[in-house]
Amino acid sequence: MNPTVWLTVQGAAEYLKVSTDIIRRAVKAGDLPAYAIGKGRDYRLTADDLDWWMKSRAYEP
Repeated sequence: MNPTVWLTVQGAAEYLKVSTDIIRRAVKAGDLPAYAIGKGRDYRLTADDLDWWMKSRAYEP
């Protein structure tokens, strides 16, 4: 079993090659799971959740 890979918002944005605003909006909308750190001002996301989120947004013409 592989250990969970945790990413900051910046790290998640770099992982997906998108802006941090896109990540924050998806988290705020409840579309992307995130885990609050401290008083909820900072988040961590898992690479598995990011992969799931991207796959759920697949475009099929």
